[in-house]
Amino acid sequence: MSLKSIFNSTRFTVVFAAVLGVSGLLAGSLVLAADAAKEEQPAQVLITNVSVWDGTSDSAEKGVDVLVEGNLIKQVAAGIKAPAGAEVIDGGGNTLIPGLIEAHAHLSLHGDLFQIRNDFNWMYVGAKSGAEATNMLMRGFTTARDAAGPVNGLRKVIDAGHVVGPRIYAAGPALSQTGGHFDIRGLNEPNYYFLGTADPKQFMEFAYLADGVPEVQKAAREIFRKGSSHIKIMAGGGVATVYDPLDGLQFTPEEIRAIVVECEKVGSYAMAHIYTPEAITIALNAGVKSIDHGMLIDDKAMKLLKEKDAFLVPSLAVGLFTPEELAFAWPTPAIKAKGARIIAGMENEVKLAKKHGVKIGFGTDFFGPSNVEFAQQSLEFKARAKYFTPVEILKQATSTNAALVALSGPMMNPYLDGPLGVIKPGAYADILIVKGNPLEDIELLVEPGKNIGLIMKDGKVYKNTL
Repeated sequence: MSLKSIFNSTRFTVVFAAVLGVSGLLAGSLVLAADAAKEEQPAQVLITNVSVWDGTSDSAEKGVDVLVEGNLIKQVAAGIKAPAGAEVIDGGGNTLIPGLIEAHAHLSLHGDLFQIRNDFNWMYVGAKSGAEATNMLMRGFTTARDAAGPVNGLRKVIDAGHVVGPRIYAAGPALSQTGGHFDIRGLNEPNYYFLGTADPKQFMEFAYLADGVPEVQKAAREIFRKGSSHIKIMAGGGVATVYDPLDGLQFTPEEIRAIVVECEKVGSYAMAHIYTPEAITIALNAGVKSIDHGMLIDDKAMKLLKEKDAFLVPSLAVGLFTPEELAFAWPTPAIKAKGARIIAGMENEVKLAKKHGVKIGFGTDFFGPSNVEFAQQSLEFKARAKYFTPVEILKQATSTNAALVALSGPMMNPYLDGPLGVIKPGAYADILIVKGNPLEDIELLVEPGKNIGLIMKDGKVYKNTL
């Protein structure tokens, strides 16, 4: 036995303690502590007999095993010998991929934007959001970037293990100008600022209304104080609201730049709800790094997006539905007309994005009063199949989105143990096993209950039907 082994042995610890005159009680405590340390060794799981797609390659590698230790991937190789005590899962020759990442979720929006104003109770929102987080994980999404709403508390209870759900990058309250996309007051509802009273939406943390540079600075600082990982700016008009025109420019360039500066001070970034080329140009020049939706973009603005090294996050699954089928979100003729306009712009947006080679994230933007609307999330794979190859879509939903959420930086990123969206040693053990080959048939992921046989997040198995 080497000298190092002797010093590390429990027996030597007890003997040495006795020699020094330490009480038998203390020596016994040292033995118990050493035994406890042995019991606390991280669990190991060996997944065998799978084809591994690593999140970045153009093909999968057959006959590979993956060893997980604790919450990280330890080894990816052929013929890994199972460590003593490790759980062994036979992948059945199926395809192992990284856990999916959603880049535009709304885990707390359980109704239309007008129900948020009057009908929501905080307990209802919390309970419903927790249930939907579980559903999202069981669709294979192990990480979600939330794009506005009171989900910082949900993130904390999921991370603490009280609720099952994806890891969450939370925007917290959206930032909107008065009359902007998240000014969801009724026409006769007063401006609370003028009355000197609190806005109910702000109690619920859905959105902050702010006007002018000092107000947006204060609001941005408050959002980061809440624990948010990034900031969501309503930088242009929207579809699902009544009083903001789709072509409206929201916030001034100075206001947007002031918000971005607050993001930069903590090493994070801003994402923007936005559609038109004019609004997109203002946001990009102000330093916004994630353009979400963007269906009305033109060639010049797309070229600028590429030059600024920003991300584009379109939500294409809405194009699979008719305006009548979207009546829950688009209840009036004026709103339906705006919706039809963005659907008509999708194909050109994708064409321009591919022409300029921009970074395209995977986001869905589904929300509504029941679980049915949220469950449409997986249809985004079907919608993208019209424009992209299966491998391109998988990259968007894994490694590309991982690079996007990593823009939160080390100060505001709650998940720093390893990279996301890839299968490699040292990465988070967020793993799916798909029955079949999604690199050839992406629509396998449209039916996750049937076709995803294993869901692992943070090294823990939440589903295994292999």
